[in-house]
Amino acid sequence: MIKPTARSPLLPLAVIGIVLYLAVVLVSSLPQSNDAGLEALQDRPAVSKEQAAQQALRFIRQTFPLSSDYRVSTLYQSDADRSGYLQKEDLAVTYAQRFGAYPLDYYEVEVNDNTSKTTYYIDVNFTDLSILGWESYIPRSIQQPAAAAGPADPQLIAEQTLRSRGYTLKDWERIEPDPQRHPSGSAAADSSRFVYQSKSLAIGEAKLQLAVTVRNGSAAAFHASFAIPASFLAWQEAQDKNAATMTRISLLLSLIMALASFYIVFRFRKEITFRRGLLLTAVFLAIYIANNFNMVPALRTAHSNGPSQLEAMFNLWFLNILIGLMAVSVYFALLAGRHLWLRQGWSPWPLWHEPSFGGQVRSAVIQGYLLCLFILGVQQTLFFGAEHWFDVWAVNDPSDSVLNMVYPAFFPLMAWAAAISEESVYRLFGIPFFMKLVRSRFIAVLIPSMIWALSHTQYPIYPVYTRFVEVTVIGLIFGYAFLKYGFMTVLFAHASMDSILMGFSLMDLGDWTHSLMGGFYIIFPGLAGWLIAWFHGKTKRRRLVTRPRLE
Repeated sequence: MIKPTARSPLLPLAVIGIVLYLAVVLVSSLPQSNDAGLEALQDRPAVSKEQAAQQALRFIRQTFPLSSDYRVSTLYQSDADRSGYLQKEDLAVTYAQRFGAYPLDYYEVEVNDNTSKTTYYIDVNFTDLSILGWESYIPRSIQQPAAAAGPADPQLIAEQTLRSRGYTLKDWERIEPDPQRHPSGSAAADSSRFVYQSKSLAIGEAKLQLAVTVRNGSAAAFHASFAIPASFLAWQEAQDKNAATMTRISLLLSLIMALASFYIVFRFRKEITFRRGLLLTAVFLAIYIANNFNMVPALRTAHSNGPSQLEAMFNLWFLNILIGLMAVSVYFALLAGRHLWLRQGWSPWPLWHEPSFGGQVRSAVIQGYLLCLFILGVQQTLFFGAEHWFDVWAVNDPSDSVLNMVYPAFFPLMAWAAAISEESVYRLFGIPFFMKLVRSRFIAVLIPSMIWALSHTQYPIYPVYTRFVEVTVIGLIFGYAFLKYGFMTVLFAHASMDSILMGFSLMDLGDWTHSLMGGFYIIFPGLAGWLIAWFHGKTKRRRLVTRPRLE
């Protein structure tokens, strides 16, 4: 039988965590820190998405025919391959000093002409509104208008385009385009593609290239990019495959755990109260589904040729179905986990009707914040050590950026969805389940922590194994905290940790409204716990007043 102990060493641990966190922040802010390179590559948007959209529309009207019936949307995009190469080769600062005209991060404005069925993607510099590149797609089933007057030779059109962009042709040499570096369809049968490589401009082994696609007598596409060495791309592809393999292993083992929880609930269904866990499951499901809709712009960043809305809607509802299935597994994990602990003589979380519920919530909030501060310090120390001693680096991911959310201020609510699902599956249920199998407390805490960590390797942090190590360590801390303080404490600790980190991401947006919201989310878990405890106390007093006397 396992019971949480009353005495807590969490206050000194929290102090240690704060000291570690501040020390890492201080060292990372020094000029010689490796973080200076990453910060040099990251620019904050200086213009709004609406301004970028208006600039893109002006460019299209000057370059292409555009009807009055169109739709416009603006996304944040990033060149992940170039960012990764620059960081791996320690070229970030040099690149920022020499090639500011070719930023890694930018706005991509999508314009859908409903009359001609043409889709335009215009890349706009989000610091000065300059046009970085463009693409135009016309379905093959649509008959294209006759070519406008001008040079008939596609190469002459391409060279004229480069001159109009301010390039001097004698500084460039034409090369054969590499089909593996460009999306299929950018050089269709009715178009010609021309690539020019700079004779002098390069960063490391990556040479600057200009690509122009000519179709129907005009430059249908133009992009300036650096040809990343094949050796780096092969290394990165191998890393991504390893991450995909680890993620699949995590999904398979998590599925086995889910099936085991279904079996336990079915077998002991007469002993289980099925209303337990319903509220937590509903909160998880509601937040996650709402977040999926909030992430629709992010889903559109991985578009192919043509309009991105249809692909995004398909992915949205596919994700919603998956989240629905995940909610079922969370519910059964809550039921099965609670039952396994009750059989050992320990109730892992208090129930609402218990008089001590409000007090235990308040204790869980305090313990959760203290534990959260310790884990944040450990995590930052692990990040610092990995970056400086194991050459670890990260790239921006537009599909997970607050800049690609309908309402960025809602994003930190996902802290609760993550806390409910992960603590239910990998601590509340995972630990007693593996204790039945291996009869070792340490192994029973370690295995679900590793399964949980494997699911985090898909984040764009390289080498990918480092995230597995980091999250496993954090999982061990959560696991032993669960055994010592109970489910509610680790639930608040996890939610507080994620809420603080997500609140910081809102503050990074720079405007005062998101800064205020970010500050609010730092204290929100504590506020939520206080409101729950207050409401319980109020309803308990009401029950005492309305309860009839027996004498």
